[in-house]
Amino acid sequence: MKLGGWRFYQPSFFGPPVLAFNIRPGLHVSSFNVDVGGPRETVPTRLIIEIQSDGLVRRFDDGAQLYRCVIQGPSRLLRYSSGRCSRRADDDFELILSHITNPAAFAGIRGSFELRSSGWNLQGTRELANVAYAYLTSLPSVASEEDLRRIAMSSDAVIRFQTTSSRPREETLELAVYRESTTGRTARLPVSVATDLLAPPHLLIHRPLGDQAYYEVVGPEIYRVGVQPGVTLAYANATATVDPGSLKRFDYVVVGDASTLNGLAAPYDEEETREVVHIERLDVGLDLFDFWQANQNSDQVSNRSPEQRMFSVPA
Repeated sequence: MKLGGWRFYQPSFFGPPVLAFNIRPGLHVSSFNVDVGGPRETVPTRLIIEIQSDGLVRRFDDGAQLYRCVIQGPSRLLRYSSGRCSRRADDDFELILSHITNPAAFAGIRGSFELRSSGWNLQGTRELANVAYAYLTSLPSVASEEDLRRIAMSSDAVIRFQTTSSRPREETLELAVYRESTTGRTARLPVSVATDLLAPPHLLIHRPLGDQAYYEVVGPEIYRVGVQPGVTLAYANATATVDPGSLKRFDYVVVGDASTLNGLAAPYDEEETREVVHIERLDVGLDLFDFWQANQNSDQVSNRSPEQRMFSVPA
């Protein structure tokens, strides 16, 4: 959004889209709601987003599509932005994020002009074998225990979650995560990164009784670039880049069932789950409206066998 300079808005929750066809001959519309807020925001605001079939701006290699949109929301929207961004000549956007690390690693990145990837899963407890991630964040610093939890870390190596269901008594998950302290993350490296390099985040699904389901973005302050194991990102002029051939993409994201303990853990564990949603890589010339009309109420899951994230076997 170009409001006081380009800004980006990262959803923390969103609802399913509602599609309307032929509002005028050949023109289709989709609307959905998103909850947005800046890093550390405790009271987000809800926006209603509307896109039209004639508003497609760009297609991305991972199946994403960029649309012009109309936004309904509060008048003072700037306070809810997640950060600044800039528009590129190819109609992509570069988000201005941070890599927050220790002083020694900070000096190493500045000296080598390389940003290393990590094999750790999102939970930070097991090493992935077929993908590595460069970790970035929209947080300006890691200054508190709450900041650590926002990036899936904790000083006592545990983050606690509660199920959301219609049971009289909910359950609590104690999730083991990477142990870290705020004193270990004191150096901030500004990193601009194109959105087409970013991996889509995992999700949780909430199913309240008597109401429509809605989705929660897992770790909305966490941004990851997935690459082949061992690949580093080039870092120059505060911008991270990587050869497209070195990217590692998957045709699914984890969607954990927030009413169960296993579902809450699934997006952080990343490997051992069947709770996934598949990404449809639309062919050139096909948009979400065309695909829905051609495939409505049909099985789009049974014949898929996407490559899954896999853990390294301990030596």
